[in-house]
Amino acid sequence: MFDQKSSSDHPANRNRIDAVVSGAATEPVAVALAESKVFLEQQSGASLEWNPITGTPSWIEGKLSKSMAGTAAGVSQSFLTEKPAVLGLGAEDAEELSEVDSFEWGGLQFVRFQQNHQGLPVFGAGVLVGVDDKNRVRMVTSGLRPQIAVKPSKKPISLKEARQIARKDLGEGLELRGGITHDTVLYPTQQGHTEVYHLTIPAENPLGDWEYFIDVQNGEIVDSYNSMNFHSYYFAPRARVYPENPEDTALKTVMLRDVKSPFKHLDGRYCKAINEDAPPAMASSNYRFDFPPENTHFDECQVYYAVQKVYQYFLDLGFRGFTVNNPYGKANNGQLAANVHIGTNYNNAFYSPSTGQIYFGDGSYSSGNPHGLQDLAKEVDVVAHEFTHAVIDEYHPGMFGSEGRALHEGYSDYFAASLTDEPELGEYVVPAPEKDGIIRNCDNNLRYPGAPTQPHARGTRWAGACWDLRKEVGQEVADFLIFGSMLIIGTSSPTFKYAKDLLLLIDRYWCGSEYQATIKRIFEVERGIPV
Repeated sequence: MFDQKSSSDHPANRNRIDAVVSGAATEPVAVALAESKVFLEQQSGASLEWNPITGTPSWIEGKLSKSMAGTAAGVSQSFLTEKPAVLGLGAEDAEELSEVDSFEWGGLQFVRFQQNHQGLPVFGAGVLVGVDDKNRVRMVTSGLRPQIAVKPSKKPISLKEARQIARKDLGEGLELRGGITHDTVLYPTQQGHTEVYHLTIPAENPLGDWEYFIDVQNGEIVDSYNSMNFHSYYFAPRARVYPENPEDTALKTVMLRDVKSPFKHLDGRYCKAINEDAPPAMASSNYRFDFPPENTHFDECQVYYAVQKVYQYFLDLGFRGFTVNNPYGKANNGQLAANVHIGTNYNNAFYSPSTGQIYFGDGSYSSGNPHGLQDLAKEVDVVAHEFTHAVIDEYHPGMFGSEGRALHEGYSDYFAASLTDEPELGEYVVPAPEKDGIIRNCDNNLRYPGAPTQPHARGTRWAGACWDLRKEVGQEVADFLIFGSMLIIGTSSPTFKYAKDLLLLIDRYWCGSEYQATIKRIFEVERGIPV
C-alpha cells in the first residue's frame, strides 16, 4: 500500500503472528541439524543458511541431486520425499506436500509446494525447489514448519458462526464490496498450530481485504489483519500524458501500445483502465485520447501509460505476468485493471489482493484540504509502487507478519524508484512544503529496525539498503539481484534477515559471490540487518 491511514489503526489489525515470529526458534531442530550435516558432507560444495523462525534450513544451494528422469515437478517431489529430514519434516508430512505453482527464472525451473498436515494446509508454510536443465536440484528455499502439533478436535462451530464473529468484529458500519471467501487451515500460534476458519472479507468500510483466522473449536479470533496493499500491434493510439508527474515533466504525446482492436477504449493486452466516475474514455476518429489534465478521462490515459511502462520493466526482469495467482489477471490473460477516481477526494492508492486490481484516489488537496494529497493517478512512481505489490502477490499471495508486510513495502518503494531513476517517491502527490514534498525517500541512512513495526516505516530500511546497493553496483545488477531475492522467497512470513540471505544466495548462484562483500557491508554493517 502507498499509505494506510484510513484503516491501519482499526482494532482488527491484530497481527498476532508477530508474537510467534518474535518467539522464534534460536537453535536448529535436532533432526534437521543432524541430517543436514550428513547431507552436506555428501554434496561437495553445497551450503545452507538456517531459518531462525523455524529452526530448519531457510535455503540450501549446490548440486543437491543427481540428474533424474521426468519433469521438474517430479524431480522436486522425489527430492523432498527422499530427503524430508534435512528440512525438518517427517515422512508423512513430506508425502502431504502439494504442488501449487511453478515458474522459470534465471535458467532454473522453480516448483512451489504447500505444506499440509493431516489433510489441512499449514498457513504460510511451503518450500520452493529450483531444478536445472539437467534435471538436478540446485536450490531449495523453505518456510516449512517442523513438528506440527494440533489441539485435539472437539465439536466445531459452524462457518456461519465464524462469519458472524468476523463481521461483528469489523463493526456495525461494515460495508462489503464483494463476497466473503473461506477455507480451513492450520495457523501458527505460540502454543503450536490451531485449526481455524480463514475468512477473507473485502470491505468498503473499513476499507480493506480483512483476513480473519477463527478457531473452529471455540470461535476465538486467533488473528486478523488487513492484507490490502495501499499505495503488440504495430498501430497504436496516442494520448497526452505526464512521463513522470505534473511537477517534474511536461505533457508529452505518447503511443499507447497493445490497445485491443478497434482501438476505441483503453483496454489492452497489459492494462484495462476503469473510471469510477464516468463511462470508459473514447478515442477520437483519428484514434487519439486527447484529454486535458482536468478532464475525468485524462487519468485513464495516465494509468494506462504507466502500467504499460511498468509491466514491460518487470517482464524484462523475468516476470511471468499476472497469470496464476492474480484473480483478475488469471481470468483476463494476464491483464491488470487500474481504477481511477476512487472514492471522493480519497487520499490514497492501493492494490487489492481480493480483486487483483490497483486503485487511485483523487486526493483532497484540490478541494481545499491543505494536508491532503494531489491526484495519485498522475504520478508514475505511485503506479509502479502499487504494481510491484501485485507482482509480489503473483508469486507470494498472502505474505504476512510485520516484517513480511514491511518487505512488501520496501520492495515496492525500491522498484518504483529504480524504474524512474529517482529515489524520492510522491514528489507531486505530496504538495510542498508538506513533508518536504515527498512521501518517502529511498536514498536514506536509516538503520534496522529503528522504527515501529508499521510496514511503511520499517520498509524504508529495506528500500534504502537496496538503493545503496544500486548506487554501488548499478541498476542492471541491483535490479537482477533484488528481483531474484523477491522471487525465490520460500516462506509467507519472511524477515529482513531471510530476504538478505536470499540476496546473498542469488549472488552466490548467478554471480559467483562477486557482490557478497558489498551486500554484507551495506545490509549487515551499515543497515544493521542481522547476520
